[in-house]
Amino acid sequence: MLFSTSYATKAQFTDNFSDGNFTINPTWVGNDTDFTISTGQLRLNSSGTDTSYLSTANSQPLNNCEWNFWIRLNFSPSSSNFGRVYLVSDQQNTTGSLSGYYLQFGEALANDQVELFRQSGTTSTSVCRGTTLINNAFIIRVRVTRDVTGLWTLFVDPAGGTNYVSEASGIDLTFTTTNFFGVHCRYTTSNATQFYFDDFYCGPIIVDTTPPVIDSVQVTSANTLDVFFNETVDLATSQTVTNYFANNGLGNPTTAVRNTTNTALVQLTFGTNFQSGITNALTTNSVQDLAGNAIAISADTFLYYIPKYFDVLVNEIMADESPAIGLPLYEYVELHNTSSFDLNLKNWTITVGTNTKTIPAVKLPADSFLILASTTGAPNYLGIISVGVVSFPSVLNAGATITIKDSLGQIIHSLTYSDTWYQDVTKEDGGWSLEMIDPNNPCAGITNWSASTNSLGGTPGKKNSVFSSNPDNTPPQILRASAITPYDTIQVFFNEPIDSTTMLNLTTYSIDNGVGNPIAVDAIGPDFLSVKLTLASPILNNTIYTIAVNNAITDCAGNILGIPNSVLFAIPQPCLPNDIVINEIMPDPKDNGVEWVEIYNRSNKVIDLSTLTLCSQDTIANALTYINNISLMGFLIFPGEYYVLSTDSSAIKNQYTTTNPKGYIDMSSIPSLSNTADIIVVADLSQTIIDKLVYSETWHFPLLNSTKGFSLERIDYDRPTQDQTNWHTCAQNIEATPAYKNSQYSEGEIGNEVTTSPAIFSPDNDGYNDVLNISYQFESAGMIANVTIYDSKGRLVRTLVRNELLGISGTFSWDGITDDMQKARIGIYIIYFEAFDANGNGKKYKLPVTLAGKI
Repeated sequence: MLFSTSYATKAQFTDNFSDGNFTINPTWVGNDTDFTISTGQLRLNSSGTDTSYLSTANSQPLNNCEWNFWIRLNFSPSSSNFGRVYLVSDQQNTTGSLSGYYLQFGEALANDQVELFRQSGTTSTSVCRGTTLINNAFIIRVRVTRDVTGLWTLFVDPAGGTNYVSEASGIDLTFTTTNFFGVHCRYTTSNATQFYFDDFYCGPIIVDTTPPVIDSVQVTSANTLDVFFNETVDLATSQTVTNYFANNGLGNPTTAVRNTTNTALVQLTFGTNFQSGITNALTTNSVQDLAGNAIAISADTFLYYIPKYFDVLVNEIMADESPAIGLPLYEYVELHNTSSFDLNLKNWTITVGTNTKTIPAVKLPADSFLILASTTGAPNYLGIISVGVVSFPSVLNAGATITIKDSLGQIIHSLTYSDTWYQDVTKEDGGWSLEMIDPNNPCAGITNWSASTNSLGGTPGKKNSVFSSNPDNTPPQILRASAITPYDTIQVFFNEPIDSTTMLNLTTYSIDNGVGNPIAVDAIGPDFLSVKLTLASPILNNTIYTIAVNNAITDCAGNILGIPNSVLFAIPQPCLPNDIVINEIMPDPKDNGVEWVEIYNRSNKVIDLSTLTLCSQDTIANALTYINNISLMGFLIFPGEYYVLSTDSSAIKNQYTTTNPKGYIDMSSIPSLSNTADIIVVADLSQTIIDKLVYSETWHFPLLNSTKGFSLERIDYDRPTQDQTNWHTCAQNIEATPAYKNSQYSEGEIGNEVTTSPAIFSPDNDGYNDVLNISYQFESAGMIANVTIYDSKGRLVRTLVRNELLGISGTFSWDGITDDMQKARIGIYIIYFEAFDANGNGKKYKLPVTLAGKI
């Protein structure tokens, strides 16, 4: 009995190197100085180009014998860099002539696979060859068995686990005994430390008596499941559909397919789609492992859930990470799962601007947070659910549109942020994140975002520091509508994002003039600020239509559409010079304000502003510069309408009263307006000038202490743009009139040849009768005029016009300022209007006016 026990101990062995050495229990010999134990694994630790080996005594009988182990080669194998594991050897030294069997890992071919060889002396003969590719760096686990008939069977788990797959077999009875088991490494300098071995076993074939167990069941689509077992399952029983059954009317799957790569995975397809949000039960039985052990019965649950809009929110943005306040120097976007369900983000995408990247498969638990960052940045957010996105898109400091889509390409959340969202100029410079205030109000834009107040500069992975109730109780409104060529499509625009599900009902929209309801509706993402309506036939030219929208439309917070709920649209007409004019400018804005230009449609046409640009002009090259499209999408301006062009309409509305909050267009940029003098041009897309203004600060009312915050207004949009007398500072108590009638607006009253109005004017810049209009009307054009102003004692006060070429009619304006830039005194003044033609024939007019003021 003692002899038998001793023999069994020497015959089989195991070694997982957990004792930290390879010198005892069991003892390995050979090139022992070339090996070490590293993190519990046997590792080659040599240098130069050489061959190193270790072997240990083993006399396990080969009949019904098993060998298994773990191996890692951290390089692409070749004829100069490969490994061997000698299962059987009659010699301790595996580098010379011997009798035995070995597995080779690496060769001089691109399709390297594990191969079992018989070695007789120095000659090797293949017994069988596996199928797993190992032509690059790899980590695998290998199992080999030999039975009494000499049948060798090779099993491999390419993932390094124990889900072995039988890959090859062959019969060889040449050698029936063994003395040693060993490892053998051939290498060059660069790979002298890149061989790893672990978990060696050599002994009787391990008999598997344990049935397989289901580790998890994962939903992969509306009608498919992945069933993960803890080991390789038998092909026939795992693909028998009657071995699986799901409740809630699903029944047996229509197909059950064992995965070709992961043989512990079975993919089920059902003939009926799963119900969203419903927990289902899957019963599995009779599925066997490779040893024939069968599951008696296994009960598992699975839940299919279709993510809805706003189930996952962009909750925090670190766009400008430098200088660091207390967080790692990496950009990130934080997502918040606001739903009651765990979500798998496999094949979801993040888009920043136009750059779209796939989010790695990651489970985002209900009511939890996830950090998306670069593959370099993500590991720095310790203790936080974070994933590295390959080529993570740059999160621009100034702003961009961020869109999250699910695996089906459906938009879950989208927002367009800007650096104004910090609402703190000191934090715009970097190191602070942008945080959402109220996740129940995800569409509110700047009013629901603020710079973080956390001392670290942000709150990645947890509730935001600015978290607070901030409900949206304001109804959405229709802004405008435009017709799209060939004019059978209408696009309707709203002032805030709309719940896209409420936009899709055809009866929600009604158009007059016999058009009725559209025949198709397309909600336009990712922001859902507009909807496209397809009509049964094109609309007619020279006809203005009204589209009405009922209150089925709601915003993200559920507020129904407000009043007014209708807008006009028509087929636009080409814009010709002076159809659109520059009507008011703000070159010198208040602190925290922006420059802006107001335009006015003085024609009787409906014009599409997407066909126009706002620009400046290089007077030397006579070329337009700083060209900016007024709108990238159809934008109709009707006769008599005003629109203010700027980069931030909210800043203007915060500083000035406006009676027309819809009369604003935010552009990505506009030409810079110098305080002193500059050129502003409105041109069409072919660079034909529609209107041009060359202004100077001297055009302002000269008695102002400062022009800061005061606009320069056009007195009459029907008078020439470049007429200096047609411009005046906005009334002092108003400062500016963005998007509505100018405070200094005044029409000249045309009478018999030359007239003045008003009879009494008071140039105190209060917006009431601040200027005197001097109007003329002659039978023909081409006369030359001089206009001078005298006081009641005949003293020259102002030379207003000198040698001006006249049209048939027109107007000049006097703001009560003298030639020496002083305000004229209260009293009676004489307007001396002299006009003569090319032949010297002239007309002279003397018209008295009264300049009044407060005493």
